[in-house]
Amino acid sequence: MSKHPKIEHEYHAGKDELKIWVHGYALKSKKTRDKVMESLCDEVERSPDRLIEAAKTKAKNGSTGKNLPGYQRGVKPVEVGD
Repeated sequence: MSKHPKIEHEYHAGKDELKIWVHGYALKSKKTRDKVMESLCDEVERSPDRLIEAAKTKAKNGSTGKNLPGYQRGVKPVEVGD
């Protein structure tokens, strides 16, 4: 392990990109690294900015994907008779 571990990060607003570097630090195991990545990804997914953007996108698109209950598209009625 290094005597001077450090963490660096860059954020590019135009690209909406965050880069994180961890120098001089070794994690004990792969499970520890997975836990750190999982907690970071969970935090990003739950962030208010992301939720607000998703809500705006849903409102903008409307309810085009919703189907009416009891209505089936593409079903032809059965012909009865000759």
